[in-house]
Amino acid sequence: MDFDYLSNKYKLNQIEKSILKYLYDNIDDLKKIGIRKVAKDNYTSTTTVYKLSKKLNFEGYSDMIYNICYYSQETDKESDIDIYTNAYKQIDNNLEDFSSILNKSKHKLIMLLSVGISQTIANYMNERFAVNGFRSISNTHMQLLSAEHKDEVLLVVISNSGETESIVDIVKQARSSNIEIISFVGKANSKIAKLSTLPVIIQGQNDFSQLKNPPNTFYSELLLIFECFINNFKI
Repeated sequence: MDFDYLSNKYKLNQIEKSILKYLYDNIDDLKKIGIRKVAKDNYTSTTTVYKLSKKLNFEGYSDMIYNICYYSQETDKESDIDIYTNAYKQIDNNLEDFSSILNKSKHKLIMLLSVGISQTIANYMNERFAVNGFRSISNTHMQLLSAEHKDEVLLVVISNSGETESIVDIVKQARSSNIEIISFVGKANSKIAKLSTLPVIIQGQNDFSQLKNPPNTFYSELLLIFECFINNFKI
């Protein structure tokens, strides 16, 4: 995922290229730079910066920053963990807790929360929960995340970065209402992971060093781990 590749693939206009180049030029400090500063330094609006993130198929500004930083690191200690090793690790660490939460949630409504590409995964998980006899929906109703519904709802969150502001705000609301939260996120120290009752960390990456633009395996790993969980949770 480099500058030229993104510029050509998504046919960026001049201002979009300027913003993207700015992000790569400031890669070391990128996590400290907010969307307003990016807009100001490029003589444009925050809306333009946000639209760029969506054009690049990210969930939002935070997700764009996370992915650019991630793929710009030549060495990442988590990248040495292959998909299957991480799947086994997550099963060993979390299957019992996952089973416990699901068993307590037999009569609850499972509410899946996601945005962007993650919504497709949420729709699939919604169907799998339904097949296993759970009531679930793949959209969010804020009125059900109030304290009076804490014994009626289980929130399941999907976020690659774990930092998407719109999702973080909803998770904070659920947490303040003492609603249990299972999250599937890409970083253990992300805001969403820290707010979750059970954070499942999708950190394994296969080594695709022969490819110029290695794939992000977050979604494929998530499905693998979720299938292991849903097929083996202990009633």
